[in-house]
Amino acid sequence: MGDKNVLYEKFRGKLEGVSGECYRVARVQDVEKLVGKILKNKGIDSVAMVKTPIIMETNLEESLKANGVEVYTDNYQEVTPKVAAGITEMKWAIAELGTLVQYAEDVNERLCSSFTPVHIALVRTKTLLPDIMTALGTIHKEPHIPEFVGFITGPSRTSDIERVLTIGVHGPEELVAIFIDE
Repeated sequence: MGDKNVLYEKFRGKLEGVSGECYRVARVQDVEKLVGKILKNKGIDSVAMVKTPIIMETNLEESLKANGVEVYTDNYQEVTPKVAAGITEMKWAIAELGTLVQYAEDVNERLCSSFTPVHIALVRTKTLLPDIMTALGTIHKEPHIPEFVGFITGPSRTSDIERVLTIGVHGPEELVAIFIDE
């Protein structure tokens, strides 16, 4: 795990350098408490999330509902433009860039990560890769590459309008990455 600690710290520094937030928990069960705390601190009362493997290992949906958060797990095209946050699972993370890799066959995962003001991305610490070349090689070795592989580095940003940096124009205004060691 020592090498993963170094990679995590590098990733965190890079992501925070582009205004992203980065957290780490030891166990998958710790995700519920951390996500609840993040949502409360940000005043978020509604989320859309796809039931991915990490989410299925938790009681996140029930925990959030018990704390007054509206949780949507279907009708994503209708709800994602209206909710305050989206929760997804990432396949890998690239330490060199502070970049998350979304590996999604399901368009609903992309809707939850792209059309909400806040994107909370869950990723297993063991999937941290050192650099982009390792990531590309890892993707190339997959038995099946899905229709969509996305690279997410921080909140959406552009300087297209009068060369003024604007956050959240083409996607979420905030990106929160949560690494899970277990």
